[in-house]
Amino acid sequence: MKKKLSVLLCAAMVATSLAGCGGSSGAKTETTAAEASQGGQESATEGKILTYAISGEPETLDPTMNNYSNSSILLQNLFSGLFQLEADGTLTNAMCDSYTVSDDGLVYTFTLKDGLKWSDGSDLTAADFEYTWKRTLSPELASPAAWELFYIKGGEEYNKGEGSADDVAVKAVDAKTLEVTLNNPTPYFLYLTAASNFFPVKKDVVEGEQVWTKSGDTYVCNGAFVISEINPQSSYVMVKNPYYFAADSVKLDGVKMVIIESAEAALSAYNSGEIDAMGDSLVATQALQQYGDSDELHRFDKIGTRYYDLNCENEYMTPEVRRALAMGLDRKTICEAAVPSKPQPALAFVPHGIPYEGKTDDFRTVVGDLISEDKEAAKQLLADAGYPNGEGLPTLKFIITNTQENKDVAQVMQAMWKENLGVQVEIVTFESKVYWDELYAGNFDIAFDGWTGDYLDPDTNLNCFTQDRTYNQNRWNGEKALRYDSLIKECRSLADNNKRMELFTEAEKLLMDDMPILPLYYLNASLLVKPNVTGMTKNANGHTLFRGADKT
Repeated sequence: MKKKLSVLLCAAMVATSLAGCGGSSGAKTETTAAEASQGGQESATEGKILTYAISGEPETLDPTMNNYSNSSILLQNLFSGLFQLEADGTLTNAMCDSYTVSDDGLVYTFTLKDGLKWSDGSDLTAADFEYTWKRTLSPELASPAAWELFYIKGGEEYNKGEGSADDVAVKAVDAKTLEVTLNNPTPYFLYLTAASNFFPVKKDVVEGEQVWTKSGDTYVCNGAFVISEINPQSSYVMVKNPYYFAADSVKLDGVKMVIIESAEAALSAYNSGEIDAMGDSLVATQALQQYGDSDELHRFDKIGTRYYDLNCENEYMTPEVRRALAMGLDRKTICEAAVPSKPQPALAFVPHGIPYEGKTDDFRTVVGDLISEDKEAAKQLLADAGYPNGEGLPTLKFIITNTQENKDVAQVMQAMWKENLGVQVEIVTFESKVYWDELYAGNFDIAFDGWTGDYLDPDTNLNCFTQDRTYNQNRWNGEKALRYDSLIKECRSLADNNKRMELFTEAEKLLMDDMPILPLYYLNASLLVKPNVTGMTKNANGHTLFRGADKT
């Protein structure tokens, strides 16, 4: 059955912040909502406070460093960009009052709204955007989120040490006017400005003596809420920002985000009334069985894919071995047996919901499946690689983040590879903050990963695997990797959408032929929300939004 973003397909493009994944090593202790609320100082919040459970610690509270999903849930509520993505997939003006675009589609001139303020009451100006975007691109910061600002003229060169900040074509003309020049016409650029790596940060706070993201006393932002408490491994408390440009529309006085690491503990907290809502991996099998037919369960499609990095740097992980691993799985069984949300199996990388320009069907439907699940053909590939029935192939190190769903999925994959191919796999689990260090260090053969796109164009998915993006993940290289790079680069310089779609199709086929990554299923999202809570929603990236929520 095809998954479509029925509302979002009506929008021209979609963007919000990135959705990466996280994990780390060591034993976890389960935390209840009651325990979480006791960590750190007592909350100073009063009035309408919504308690929301998240499964893990946010990786960063600095939007200029954000490339992660847990962090994005907070950042999308703490900050606002020039534009913001609404629940129906459309964009509305946030910091931006109006804008113009030059005839050649390269120069954007944004006029900010009057009277914009930071959460500390100081003025927010166009200079804050210029400072932040150049900061994100600075090679000294080494932000994992910098790549998406490469659309800006001079941005990539500065980030790679081949140019200066003065060469980056973003300029505060005056306090209310921001001028940006792009390398190529980019019809979805406005949607990028709703992503967290385009959010502004305040210079004197960021460059202050104290680390600004460690305490509510030093945290300054510009969104609907502001951090009042940071209790690591326990809870994060946000209170309404009175200086938010649309503060009158925010109904909640605050949101307490409690960290509950297991779906079972979260469901118990929900049933006992300790929490008002929870989402994503916390809405697991028991919750779906209990609330699947009720109005309390809300489901959302995402433009993302769960996949696994295959370490191309390890000599035994040849293209034949990588393809065999991809072909030796039964994704439908995995999705039905081990993934509570029962997502659609992914037999290619680009998910449903991304348009194929010039066609009525989406990109995935037009291009079709690119992976065949065929264990006999997979066995032959292993034999061709010199590993008949898996003999001689080292035990593969399979690293994942330490959630029950990820462990369940990995165990099913492990069993299938052993039974179907004779391949031995060792599963190693890590907690979030350690996990990415292990992946970037290359300490794996197979690694849990995922991506949710930022806009409705195949580029948002396929640019993940250019050489600039994979150097610290699966280390994909060689002739096909370079050809892939050239295709994606050419697509970014073309205005002819028919040609772009042809090149994207060629690129995805090349990606699935060389198989540096193994797609497993297309992502979706869930919210379990008490009946007395209204207005909570998720965007196409699966990030929960509280700015329109209310609690009675």
